[in-house]
Amino acid sequence: MKDECILSRTEAACMAGVGRGPNGIDELRALSSNGTNNVDRWYTVEQFERDHVIEILEKLEQGDLEDEIWGKIILMEKCRCLAKAYLRKTTVIIDGSIDEYDGTTLGFNHFESFDHDKDSSDIRHKIGDGVIIKMDGNGNIKAMARGLAPVIVQGWNDLTSNCIPEQLIAQKGRLKTIKDRFKGITDQQRVEKIFDMRLFNSAVERELKQPEPNIPELLLRTCIRIALVKDSGMNALKTPCWFMIVNLVALDVLRSKLPILHSIPGIQYHSFRNNSAVTSVPSKIQSTAKSTEIFRSCTKQYD
Repeated sequence: MKDECILSRTEAACMAGVGRGPNGIDELRALSSNGTNNVDRWYTVEQFERDHVIEILEKLEQGDLEDEIWGKIILMEKCRCLAKAYLRKTTVIIDGSIDEYDGTTLGFNHFESFDHDKDSSDIRHKIGDGVIIKMDGNGNIKAMARGLAPVIVQGWNDLTSNCIPEQLIAQKGRLKTIKDRFKGITDQQRVEKIFDMRLFNSAVERELKQPEPNIPELLLRTCIRIALVKDSGMNALKTPCWFMIVNLVALDVLRSKLPILHSIPGIQYHSFRNNSAVTSVPSKIQSTAKSTEIFRSCTKQYD
């Protein structure tokens, strides 16, 4: 067996028994924002995604994230953050329960609503069994709606900002619910990719062939947003109940190909794909830079 310290992120996350602590505290480090003194609020989706990607990149550069961690999840109520967590276990359930995290399930209603908005309150009561999310051994993220409530992958109609397969795009981002059993669709058939690593790799290879690769666009492709019960269309920040997952495996792939994302010397990096580094990287991205600087030139574009 490989030494755990040299395991790739997907290999480490998929190890049987990975995760420590009797009640999941070490498997999923949730930082609740139940108090009113430290409220995270965003005004654009792009800024929201960018802030979390930058935070993760900085932690990776400093060696603060263990290889078992495959993703970060952020629970949102419209434009405000309810909770943040780093994901260790390959499977996580987000549902409408009020139970404290038990190592597997994040109960949306465990976290207090900030504004007690009627629309959000109504949606919270309809989440029900929610959705189950799983990272597979190839870095794909899969999902299945567990009940009758709609589960919608946001941004399905924006091919430049996501890695959503064609089948899900044809369904307008909607996962099949248990109602589809009446159509003869099995639960196994209802499991769908919401993040396709093959599409991500293709986007990376395609972009790196450009004279000036759009690095911010590639970084934000590692994010996937999910609306529970109701989607508010183009503006996720108006969606009553939703969450985002940042795929750290995809970020690892990107870091393996872009030296600019390694701004702190001496950090050892292990890609989950052997020999995945490209042999030719445009000279404009050979130098080192801080994570925030990568986005700086695109601030006007995103804000």
